[in-house]
Amino acid sequence: MSETGNPPVTETLPAPEPETAAGSDRPEGTPVDPVSADAAPAPEVAAEPVPAVAADEAPAGTAGEVVAEVASETAPAGERKPGKGRGKGKGAGKRPAHRRSTRSEEFVAPTPEELEGIPSEGVRLAVREGLPVAGKVIGWNQGGFHVAVDGITGFCPRSSMEIGPPHEPAQYLDQTLHFRVLRVEEKGHRLILSRAAALREERRHQAEEMRKSLEVGAELEGRVVALTDFGAFVDLGGIEGLLHVSELRHGRVGKPADVLTIGQTVKVKVIKLGSGGERVSLSIKALEPDPWTVAAEKWTSGQPFTGKVLRKTEFGWFVELAEGVEGLLHPSQLLPGMGDDDPKLAPGATIEGWVRELDTARHRVSLSLRETPAGNPWEGVESRFAEGAVVTGTVEKIQPFGVFVTLEPGLTGLLPGSETGLPRGASLGKAYPVGKQIQVQISQVEPRRKRISLTLEGKTLEGSRADYQAYVKKTRSSTSMGALAAALSRLKDPSR
Repeated sequence: MSETGNPPVTETLPAPEPETAAGSDRPEGTPVDPVSADAAPAPEVAAEPVPAVAADEAPAGTAGEVVAEVASETAPAGERKPGKGRGKGKGAGKRPAHRRSTRSEEFVAPTPEELEGIPSEGVRLAVREGLPVAGKVIGWNQGGFHVAVDGITGFCPRSSMEIGPPHEPAQYLDQTLHFRVLRVEEKGHRLILSRAAALREERRHQAEEMRKSLEVGAELEGRVVALTDFGAFVDLGGIEGLLHVSELRHGRVGKPADVLTIGQTVKVKVIKLGSGGERVSLSIKALEPDPWTVAAEKWTSGQPFTGKVLRKTEFGWFVELAEGVEGLLHPSQLLPGMGDDDPKLAPGATIEGWVRELDTARHRVSLSLRETPAGNPWEGVESRFAEGAVVTGTVEKIQPFGVFVTLEPGLTGLLPGSETGLPRGASLGKAYPVGKQIQVQISQVEPRRKRISLTLEGKTLEGSRADYQAYVKKTRSSTSMGALAAALSRLKDPSR
């Protein structure tokens, strides 16, 4: 009890703005170690107004909280009794408040008298050597927690209970925890404690041990402590590493919060270390199989695919073939007559087509909705499409100079407008709509230039390339025979 007989009380002043370390590159809202950045929770409201006490009776607060505490007989919240001798007049029974604000948790060395006055030899040794002490939380009030340390009364301000914001007070009740002694008061019979200081010291030791064993390629478990737009910070045990958004998974990730939560335990791999182990780059993706290795075995040119449309860009649509594998569908590879606004190409839609080209080294896949040949379609083309042969094709697109017709996957021929028989100025698109199947005749095949010329079915081919080649062959044969006969005649008659 206090000298005036008033019940032990606590006065908590409004918390100042939390501080952050100058030049810190931590994102807003990320927990940091320095005490100056600890923000105090909102104070609990007392059931009735209570008087403040002198500053020499109050434990020093930490950043974000200024605490004025009464004598060591302060009772836990819920056990307070009405005070005695409190007058009803204005200011009766009150003592002037002398507030003391301490914005750090620096250790204040006790005087020899205070040190010798500590009744416990173990606590005395811990204070002298700067070691933590074990204390049991026996109660709390709005300013902090009452702790019994080997029979000695102790007090831990609320903001000094955790490195970050403290939990609900009831979660600490009857727990035995480790504290650092900040000050010794009342001739050794009262201790001002800080659990946050003990936790920070423990983290420093963990960090030192972790740095000794940390190396590129190490696989560790950590806890996600902060999320940003560019990645996540993971506590490895005294050291925090950056898990960049590009290292979360092989597939595309919009933002880390889509796949991670604060407090989640993750397994990571160290992929980069800065000098002294101060900057640690982590990866989850590095622990997973590379989907492009599987892609090389599953898809080749000409193989069919089924995928989900992810997004549209100015140069085509990106399609997810498997987790971590995306292909590009160029507008030129749409089906004949298919427009950019086709609902079948909306994000989330499932489409089927063929793989045109797969480059696993560059992680690129070219897709098509048109059937793609597995080999070289121009190999042996003259035997499959002989000049004069009548074939069926599909109108692919219309140009002012003619109609492009697909004959088979990878082979397209041109039907010139002059070969259609339409009058000048007539619309080719009306006569030959895209997607329509028509019968045409092969008029010329040029494998080297990869060109096939077409004409309408039934048209007589005069002076075709085949006729020309046959003529050249016949001429060369007859010329050779004539030269040979003349040589034989000269041998028989040298005078000739």
